[in-house]
Amino acid sequence: MRLLSKIKKNIPAGWMDFYHLGLGFLGNKIYGSPSKKLILIGITGTKGKTTVASLIWQILEKNNLKSALSSTVFLSTGGTKERNLTKMGMPGRFFLPRLLAQALKNQALYAVVETSSEGIMQHRQKFLDYDTVIFNNLSPEHIERHGGFKEYRREKEKLFKQCTKNHVLNLGDPSVHHFLRYPAQSKWGVILESEEAPKKYSRKITQEEVNHLVEGKVTAEGNFLIKEWLVMGEFQKKLIFEHEHRPVFEGRFNLLNLLLAYAGLRSLDLPPEKIVEFFRRLKLPPGRIQEIKSKKIDFRIFLDYAHEPLSLKSVLEYGREILPPKKKLICLLGGQGGGRDRWKRGAMGELAGRLCDKVIVSLEDPYDEDPEQINQEILKGVLKNPDFQLNKNAWSFVDRHKALKKALKIARPGYVVILCGKGGEKKMCVGDQTIAWDEEKEVKQIIQFL
Repeated sequence: MRLLSKIKKNIPAGWMDFYHLGLGFLGNKIYGSPSKKLILIGITGTKGKTTVASLIWQILEKNNLKSALSSTVFLSTGGTKERNLTKMGMPGRFFLPRLLAQALKNQALYAVVETSSEGIMQHRQKFLDYDTVIFNNLSPEHIERHGGFKEYRREKEKLFKQCTKNHVLNLGDPSVHHFLRYPAQSKWGVILESEEAPKKYSRKITQEEVNHLVEGKVTAEGNFLIKEWLVMGEFQKKLIFEHEHRPVFEGRFNLLNLLLAYAGLRSLDLPPEKIVEFFRRLKLPPGRIQEIKSKKIDFRIFLDYAHEPLSLKSVLEYGREILPPKKKLICLLGGQGGGRDRWKRGAMGELAGRLCDKVIVSLEDPYDEDPEQINQEILKGVLKNPDFQLNKNAWSFVDRHKALKKALKIARPGYVVILCGKGGEKKMCVGDQTIAWDEEKEVKQIIQFL
């Protein structure tokens, strides 16, 4: 791997595409193209990839269908899982084909792979044989890296052009029509019943666009209701399956993730009863709206990985949904460094200033940027709300541990505290160093001294 790094440094910029393409080809050749012998499911989108991948993997394993998993949080070669410490949603070089080859040796039948725009840009998906690909959603992220939102979207589209077997699509996303245009043997559309979706795809579903439709809603009792329809022709649907259950986790955005996981498994002919049987036993990945409970506190604390506007909006709206009357919502957020999506810092700050009552800003992964400068860019957005004043209901800390202490110390009975940006990660990138960081552990230590 050191040799590859040396080679990479000496390759002209114009040749980097061939370098990544060559690595993808070699990796799969060396390990015997393992994806061709597995049933491969790929998930792409801006947010929710890790959750959908985890839900699918759990259901497969609970059905005694040994499966590999490659996600931002966990890796598995079948049966057991371990933390992904690479800080990459779709690890590069020979990592992925090696993981899939080991899964085959372990007699795995399926593989679930987060497929990121960066991975696609570097051809990590190019020589993988996908059976089902899932589109979750799309919002601006990694714009500097890709050169624009259209270019970012086109990288995602390549996955649907490549896979011609099964497509699963979130019909409620405004960009879905870009993904619907690619041919596939079967197409599954997923929609939340009350979602404000593009009119063409919310109710007027045609057989040419999708073969199956999976609808869901949250009932007044807080249950998740799922219906599967067979699309017989324009405006004609035949109900195949209906199921209602009380989930372990909450939130409309998590219902959407569950619907996508359900549709992904149904596209591979897993019977609906074999999927929903385990719904009540599914767990969200660490750091995905993960609640930290303690008898020492009388307010609620959640960790979430939200590090871009769409995911931040979803988690803060959930915070407001569960907030008791006359109580306050506290948010801690940060911004990545290294030139990553600088535009979103102000946008995230503005969101927090609009949806929260108190906001703390602190570092996330500053890399080689000045953490204080990153904080100021976020605070500029927060302070657009005239009700916010620095050191009154908005604070900035370079030290994230101090920021956590502030967020928990100002919480009162009934408050909701949402800590964003790190989630279940175990590392933080500061300058040229990678330091250990465990948000859950830090929070639990602070609680002991409240």
